[in-house]
Amino acid sequence: MQHIKAIIVEDEPYNRQLLLAKLEQFYPQIRIVDACSNGQEALLLVKKYNPELVFLDIEMPVMNGFEFLKQYGPHDFEVIFVTSYDKYALQAIKFSALDFILKPIDNDELIAAVNQFLFKHKNGIDQKSLLQNLVGNMQTPKPENYRLALSTLDGTLFLNTDEIIRCEADSNYTKFVLHKRANLLASKTLKEFDELLTEHHFVRIHKSHLVNRKYIRKLSADGYVILHDESQVEVSRRRIAEVKIQLGL
Repeated sequence: MQHIKAIIVEDEPYNRQLLLAKLEQFYPQIRIVDACSNGQEALLLVKKYNPELVFLDIEMPVMNGFEFLKQYGPHDFEVIFVTSYDKYALQAIKFSALDFILKPIDNDELIAAVNQFLFKHKNGIDQKSLLQNLVGNMQTPKPENYRLALSTLDGTLFLNTDEIIRCEADSNYTKFVLHKRANLLASKTLKEFDELLTEHHFVRIHKSHLVNRKYIRKLSADGYVILHDESQVEVSRRRIAEVKIQLGL
């Protein structure tokens, strides 16, 4: 069996031991070569062991997880974040399409995150650009200016949310209609993007449509939103009252 070298960066001893025990139980191919309690120590361990994977807490003393990534700079390891709930940190991670596990650690979440890493590792899918995007997002003062990472058939594309006119469900994919760019198909469901974008001035007007309020010109009497380019998108009857409230009508 080919082993994958990994380190754990976590300031709580109990959580370090728990994560170690779960990884030994579920993933014997992942060999934890060392562990530490903050980002400053992690800088030394990564240089010493050259791991392929880092389980990285975010909130830690001395140097947190994001500061560690920023200070380390370009790197060859992949990251799975292990964190307590923090709205803005999680939003930045999700916007960058990176894997995370919430504390207290749930077996199913751990397995899903590690399986995703193993799939990317096996298929040579590189997360470096995603991590660079995350560091950029965390340096952005306003979450509404986060860049969104989209996995497409042509690779990963990074968008500012104000470039997105609307999103449309397409089976297990989502079609993005963009301003001054060609439309694209992203490999996630509309529900997942709805959860990400509702706080960024997007309105779910239909089970199949999510629209950026910036591009809505008006709501017609017959239940369609009229966009700046004069295109129309239907509002479902059961959502019409909520849509009017969100549009301030």
